[in-house]
Amino acid sequence: MSGFAGVISAGGAPVDEDLVGRMAKRLEFRGPDGTAVRMIGPNAGFCSTFARTGPAPQSSELPITIDGQQWLLGDIRLDGRDALLDTLDRAGKPATSSATDEELALRAWRVRRDAGEQLFGDYAFGVWEPANRRLSAIRDVIGTKPFFYARAGSTFCFSNTLDALRIVPGVDLGLDEQFIADFLLQGWCPELERTVYRGIRRLRPGYLLEFREGEVATRRFAELPILEPLRYRRSSEYLEHFGSLLGAAVRDRLPNDGAAFLMSGGLDSTSVAATAVREASGARGKASFRAYTVDFRPLFDDAEPRFAARAAQHLGLPIEMVKAGEEKPFGCWTDEWVRMPEPLHEPFQSRHVAMCREVLAFARVALSGDGGDEILTGVAAPYARQLIRQGKFWELMKSFGMLLLGWKRLPVMGLGLRGRLRKLRTQHAREGLVPDWLRPEFAGRMRLREKQAERRESHNSEHPVHPAAYASLSQGYWASVLEEEDAAWLGVPLDRRAPFLDRRLVEFLLRVPAVPWCMEKELLREAMRGLLPEEVRTRRKTPLAQSPFVAQAEKRRWSPLPLPPAHPLVAEFVDWKKLEATLAALPGSQLWDDLRPLSLNSWVKGVENDRPFLYSQNREN
Repeated sequence: MSGFAGVISAGGAPVDEDLVGRMAKRLEFRGPDGTAVRMIGPNAGFCSTFARTGPAPQSSELPITIDGQQWLLGDIRLDGRDALLDTLDRAGKPATSSATDEELALRAWRVRRDAGEQLFGDYAFGVWEPANRRLSAIRDVIGTKPFFYARAGSTFCFSNTLDALRIVPGVDLGLDEQFIADFLLQGWCPELERTVYRGIRRLRPGYLLEFREGEVATRRFAELPILEPLRYRRSSEYLEHFGSLLGAAVRDRLPNDGAAFLMSGGLDSTSVAATAVREASGARGKASFRAYTVDFRPLFDDAEPRFAARAAQHLGLPIEMVKAGEEKPFGCWTDEWVRMPEPLHEPFQSRHVAMCREVLAFARVALSGDGGDEILTGVAAPYARQLIRQGKFWELMKSFGMLLLGWKRLPVMGLGLRGRLRKLRTQHAREGLVPDWLRPEFAGRMRLREKQAERRESHNSEHPVHPAAYASLSQGYWASVLEEEDAAWLGVPLDRRAPFLDRRLVEFLLRVPAVPWCMEKELLREAMRGLLPEEVRTRRKTPLAQSPFVAQAEKRRWSPLPLPPAHPLVAEFVDWKKLEATLAALPGSQLWDDLRPLSLNSWVKGVENDRPFLYSQNREN
């Protein structure tokens, strides 16, 4: 949860210590428990802020070193510390159980430079070697922690906070037009190395960066494996293995004091809370826990709070209902307390920030059910094809037959029929098309039609059994989601943790036979038997009764019209009059995609006072 930043000069000029101090100021919101600034020779300066979250020991001042030859700076929370200690011991680099996560990561680095096979957990860190004048950095495979870097002449800078790099003199802060184009078309940029700024890049998940002699190079050092499905003889073995891994994933993320649960009425988040209660009771007595859920009543009849309250009551947890039914889209976006380092198409971001601030008053760590849907919900067709290719016809008939007998219906095959029918019914919709409100010269310059077609062809997943889950994890979707839940987007040092995205658990679930275990979360439902109330455990995946955004628009509580004035920068990309005409012609239920320019406009205006260079630099370049 700590903040970090560093500046390295490759040209011989000394690093400005005052600059490093100002970068530390930009990190203060991340670390209420201390700030450290350290110069290592004249050509390298580093700073960090510290937030104590646990459960493992943490280094309160970074960077750290063992012998002065290598210095580590980063944000690190490790899983499976006992296994890592055994690995280090066998490698002749022993450490004690009281060692901090940062020290263990540095020792693992000394055994193997990329350290990817040895480290499990959430991390992004750099290692500076003064003698070699080399900085190396890695980011975990899932992409839980962010890492940004930039060049300014012969200066290299890096941080887990985008705004810390923005103040480094000479960094190109003009807008990255490809990022803007992707945001306007689909709400996020799938080219993960890009940021909203031309001169600032992010390190991709599972990648290693090296900066040496003025040159930057990156390469992949680790990725999620594709292995044969597990073949256990008894169903109980799948449940035992899954329960053990889920327990470890939750246990390793629980702090030593209080923890909050961001809980809907669905299965994933309630299962995390149930597992935490079980693990705490068995390990150190029930800790101080509290659940938080969002309530959209009276905007519409929201069933989620009722199911969440039922689960909390069953688990013996107090629950806070965060009222959101009266909030209007885009509320408070330009207020200073709503931080958005990059454009975000989430009109209710201020609601989310307000809830996280409320959570922080109770605990610094919040556990969520993020990731459960993709990895625990599969489709049957890829698994069936795999069994046919392998000639395992008896296993095919047995698994599908038993499921048919038990469910009295076929599983979700995933052949795409319903999806194709939906596309036929909405052929006039804008899939694959460039909106009329985009400036033609901008769309042509960015080759938007061609790029959309190329990306549709390239987004196939190579996983034979769980293609959708593997794609969401390996192609950057979850890294993007998790970054938007980082403290830099909240403005407060709340550490959100997602046990379902634990790498140990993910690698196991990618090997679980899709039938029956990943049909409508069968594995999780069985594992939660006796831990959750039956009405929650057996509840099928249920979308929110109504989109709060649509409800606000259809009940005429909010309208985007008349549009606010377009910022001159946004007007370079969007024809505001055509956008207004488009929005006037659409019902509330179809406004979402065409409101992305409004999100971009709100972001630009929200940061204008702090970043007056946005407009001028984009025009000049």
